[in-house]
Amino acid sequence: MTVNRLTVFSLFIISLIEYVALDKCSVCRGIIDNFDEGLKKTAKANFGGGNTRWEEKSLGSYATSETRLVEIVENLCSKDTKECHTMVEEYEDLVENFWFNQFQKKRDADFFQWLCIENVKVCCPKNTYGPSCSQCKGDKDRPCTSNGKCDGEGTREGTGKCNCDSGYQGDLCDECKDAYFEESKNDTHITCTACHMSCKSTCWEAGPKGCDECGKGWEQNEEEGCKDINECETDATCENGQYCSNTQGSYHCATCHKACDGCTLYGIDKCDKCAEGYTMEDNSCKDVDECLLEDICEDENKVCTNKDGGYDCKCKDGLIEENNTCIPKPKDIPKKKESKPHKKKFSSKDKKSLKKRNKYSQPSLLVHFAILGLYALCGLLVRGNVVIISVLTVFLGIYVYWFAI
Repeated sequence: MTVNRLTVFSLFIISLIEYVALDKCSVCRGIIDNFDEGLKKTAKANFGGGNTRWEEKSLGSYATSETRLVEIVENLCSKDTKECHTMVEEYEDLVENFWFNQFQKKRDADFFQWLCIENVKVCCPKNTYGPSCSQCKGDKDRPCTSNGKCDGEGTREGTGKCNCDSGYQGDLCDECKDAYFEESKNDTHITCTACHMSCKSTCWEAGPKGCDECGKGWEQNEEEGCKDINECETDATCENGQYCSNTQGSYHCATCHKACDGCTLYGIDKCDKCAEGYTMEDNSCKDVDECLLEDICEDENKVCTNKDGGYDCKCKDGLIEENNTCIPKPKDIPKKKESKPHKKKFSSKDKKSLKKRNKYSQPSLLVHFAILGLYALCGLLVRGNVVIISVLTVFLGIYVYWFAI
């Protein structure tokens, strides 16, 4: 498990490095495109001070000025990508060098060639690849015989191997794959065209007559070459309720119309015989309206409703079905309102009894004064004994809380 994870991680890192390396060339190309776009946008601009003639005389031409360069550089990274800003910051001196030593002096230098290929060295000229910008396989103007792409072409990465287009193979993509034939070929070019669908694998020309051998579902015919076999007339088997439909080189089974009990094709006029609930009229299976039959619904309280291929018996309005019998629909019973708990009302006799009970359950005012007097007397007798006084105070507090509050 550890080895597998290490392998996957290594492949990921390698892929990431290759992606970053390839992306640098794309980033540099984007900078060049934005640079050219900036030149177009500022072509008719000026210093913006109002007195263009004086500015041109005192500050020089705006077209080659540092002011115009700053405006262009500020918009070199239109999509605000991190890679673009990093590259511009790293090679800002090169951009200024090109502006003042090439562009300002009107030297005919290609900015992409000068920056991305010769100085930053993240791209290669067309039809070259790799760290040294080696030539791709094949002709320098038409690598891979123009039938494939050179791996890493235009970048400092890749193997230079030809990745052939569909139908081509070989180191230079100058051969036809199986199921393709050479439509045209000369010393520098080859065109491969797909064989007809009726061919098993190889062919020598277009159409069913060009097949070296017929594929499955086709048979050899002197006039037509590979001719489709109609399996529906030979050994094709479909399940009940299906019909056979022939296709080029094969067949498929499709479902009959629901009005049919067996069919030759789809439709109510293609039935072998009609399914239950349908009857044959004018060579077509049409729905039977069972509701026209007398007593179709056994329960007199039910109503017949016709449907395609059958019918339904449903209870009349105001009735519901229970155990295959229609009975009156029970009326909705209104919900009882929840009664709120009410306070018990006491009679005058009960109130007098409660007052009497409270009278004897609470100590009288005289008892309260007696307790306080006893507390004061004990305090005088045990004067100086903090512990006893504290205990007496606690008991007094409990008494007051229990009876007085």
